[in-house]
Parts: sequence; structure tokens; C-alpha cells
Amino acid sequence: MNLLNFESILLDMDGTLLDGYFDDLFWNDWVAKAYATRTGLPLHQARTKVQSDLQAVAGQFAWYDFDRWACHFGLDLASLQDRGQGLIRCRPGTLALLDYVTDHKVPMILTTNAHPKVLAFKLDAIQVQHPNFTSYFSHIISSHRFGFPKEAQGFWQRFAAQTGIKPARTALIDDNAQVLNAAKAYGIAGLIAVSQPNSNLPPTRLPGYDNVRYLNELIKE
Repeated sequence: MNLLNFESILLDMDGTLLDGYFDDLFWNDWVAKAYATRTGLPLHQARTKVQSDLQAVAGQFAWYDFDRWACHFGLDLASLQDRGQGLIRCRPGTLALLDYVTDHKVPMILTTNAHPKVLAFKLDAIQVQHPNFTSYFSHIISSHRFGFPKEAQGFWQRFAAQTGIKPARTALIDDNAQVLNAAKAYGIAGLIAVSQPNSNLPPTRLPGYDNVRYLNELIKE
């Protein structure tokens, strides 16, 4: 797929632009350990509890509500998150693609389900390494602005109304199959899946979509 054929390009953050390793470590390990310490539960039981509660609302707006989970588990998640600032990093090929698209003057929008507190934390962390990172994007939009996750049609309706994108002239790059399915249902024409959001795990192909492991695979010489 040639991204230069589109009038706008939407890019997910976690697992697409940034390595999903931190998020998996945070929710699967750090939160579980902190919850075990707070409650006195054995670690395996705490991990099961955390994962069960998360999965119960997977794909829903509640899943992405950082403040909700801090209250739910009784943890200072912001402080827990801060310890991982050094683990926030771009995935291989990210900056190459951002430079390429910028050189060809196609507007890019960072489009994320991340809670505003998580978004601010991630952007602060990545700009320590890449001070011009946010300047690549014409807009940086969290789905929390609209009250719907990217998995819901309500998000796409409000997002399009605010940004003025033309679905038939827009591409989306994302690692979440549910998000890609929702975008497809809305009419987003260019859909590209990231098959290795976490660099520490093997690639997993998302069927039904063009797949890339690294974003620089989308550069056309």
C-alpha cells in the first residue's frame, strides 16, 4: 500500500509508533506485583485478578481509563508508571516513516486510546530522546476527548467531524484488530496492521489486512 496516495494518515501510538513492551510489562507485571503487595495476595492470584478485571472490559472505554483502574485496584498508577520512563521508545522504523511522510507533506494524526495522563507521560518520555517527535503530527488526539474508544463507531463519527478527514482518502496504521475493524466499518480506506507491537514477542499476523512488522516497510523508494 502506498501511503502517499492518501490525503491523511492516522497512526496509533502504543504498539505502532512506540514499542508495546512497556505496556505489557506495566499491566502484566508491575500492577500485579503492586496489587499483591497491597492486598497480601500471592502474586499468581494477584496477577489472575488484575488480568481478569482488565479482560472483562477489553475493547471498551473503561479499559483505557487510567484513573478508573487506579481507584479500582487502590494503587498509585501514576507513580508506578513513572519508574518506567526509560523504557518508552520508538519501534524500529518509526522515525524513518515519519520523516518520509513529512518530506512528502502528507498530514499525519496521532490517534490513540491512551488516557490523557498516559499520553502526556509517553510524549514527555519520548521527547527526551526525540525532541521534535510531536511536531510530526497535525493533531494528537486521545479517544477520551470523545468518550468512545477507537473500537466504537461513536469515536470515528466524532473524530471525522472534528478533524475533517475524508474516510475514503485516509489511511490508518494500528496494531489492534478491533480498531481496524471499526475503522473499516466506518469507511477508512487504507488499513495497515502492525504484526509485532511488542518487540520482545514474536510477530502475529492480523488476518484481513496488509501487515507490516516495522513502519519503514511502508517507505516506497
